[in-house]
Formats: sequence, structure tokens, C-alpha cells
Amino acid sequence: MSYGQGAVSLADYEANINTYIYVSYKPATGPTVLLGGPGTGAPAPTLSNYAQEVGKGSEWTVQLYGATGSGLSASALSALVGATSTFANGLSGSGNDPVLGTWLSSSIYQFTGAPNGTVATIQLYAWYNDGGMITSYAQAVADGVPAGYSATANVSLIAAPSPPAVLPDALGSFNVTAVPEPSTIALGVIGASAFLMRLRRKQ
Repeated sequence: MSYGQGAVSLADYEANINTYIYVSYKPATGPTVLLGGPGTGAPAPTLSNYAQEVGKGSEWTVQLYGATGSGLSASALSALVGATSTFANGLSGSGNDPVLGTWLSSSIYQFTGAPNGTVATIQLYAWYNDGGMITSYAQAVADGVPAGYSATANVSLIAAPSPPAVLPDALGSFNVTAVPEPSTIALGVIGASAFLMRLRRKQ
């Protein structure tokens, strides 16, 4: 893939990368588990038991968000088109290198009009994709499936002929967790409102 403008690579698992960003699934109860694994079996018929889906890396998506500029807030970042990947299934052919919780990607995002050395703020988002049916973080939140995101971090973009910038460690590892259904949230708000009204009447 050619890249003449300042670019960043989505890859989290390459021979020349010694540190990784790990993504885990954190259930309401029970242990936190790294995403990815053997990757066998079909998608579950329902979305009720995500723990059964943790080992299927292709059922989970990671996407890079970003914008040129240093120290931007998360709300200022946009999803970078094409900078997506699914998680690693099993071990690579290179031995015992850690891949669970990481992804293999050749995706390189070029920032239009950003020359070599331009600073960008980036962030990672991840979610359960239900066999590819859920294609964005916003949709995952709306559907109430496990989703999450990393911290934001600055990266100095690199243009060809050098390799693109790699993901900075400052993004950090993070968890995806199940998002409460809208009806559950609504019930909680109603309950809290009723409680506050009752307190007011007593005063």
C-alpha cells in the first residue's frame, strides 16, 4: 500500500512491535477475558451470552479514530474510514508471541494534507460486531452490545518512503463491557426521579 501523506498504521501485532495494546471483555460478573482465540464455530443465535463469543476474534471489531492536532478531546475525533480490524484468532506461526487481545492489520490511514511530522490525536474503539452485522461503535451502543474505548494519545505522523507511525503505548489497554439496554436506563431514571420526588415531599 502506498502512502505519500502523513500516515499511521492500525497494526497491533507485527514482528517489529515489542509492546501491544490489549482489549478484554469485562462481564458484569466473572473474570475479565482477552478477546480472540481459536475462532471456531458459528456466531451465537442470540446476543445474550457474550462470554461464549470472546474466543471468536472475528466477532469483535477495533477501529481507529483521529484528527490532526495535538491533545484534542475525544469528541473532536472522527472514525477513520478503512482503519478497522478484527481480533487475532489463535497463535501466529512465529511461536509463542502473544496475540490474544490484539489484532493483525495491514490498514494504514493517510491524513489528507498532513505532511511528515504532523501531530494527530488518535483513539481506539472496539465492539462486538455480531458476525459483521454491527458496523460502528455508535450502532453497538445503540444495540446495547459490549463496547469500549482507549485513552486518547498524540502520534507524529510519518510519510513515505518511511513506514507509517505505529500506535503509541499511551493509548493503553482497555475493556469492552455490555451497555445497559435503553429500557433499563429509562427504568433507572424513572426510579431515581420517583425517589427524589418522595424526598422533596418529606421535606
